[in-house]
Amino acid sequence: MLSPEELEALFLDLESDRVERKRSAADRSAIRQAICAFANDLPDHRKPRRP
Repeated sequence: MLSPEELEALFLDLESDRVERKRSAADRSAIRQAICAFANDLPDHRKPRRP
């Protein structure tokens, strides 16, 4: 689980390989695509991804 400080850092980071930002949850296709991309942990962070 993320600490409040880690969560805040991810929230403030506009560009990250651990965070995907979407304008709307209505585009389900784009969300599915992001989930599949997150499944590939290329940088090997071994940390939970946050969409």
